[in-house]
Amino acid sequence: MGGYRLYFMDRFSGHIDHRRDFVADSDAHAVEIATGWFAGNPMELWSGGTKLERWEAEALTPLITATSAPHGE
Repeated sequence: MGGYRLYFMDRFSGHIDHRRDFVADSDAHAVEIATGWFAGNPMELWSGGTKLERWEAEALTPLITATSAPHGE
């Protein structure tokens, strides 16, 4: 079992917001675990000094409300 660090990044500044340390049986298993924690903001998964994976931020979508719909709809 290896130790891994998952860094959660701020989507606007790119700075580390917080991190989660965990263990997994393999790099592939660590990626699978980390994917389950993806919530739309960038993340980086590290094992020692090696970056294993990076998740990019999901695109932000504008909020559409009933008052912003075009007239006649």
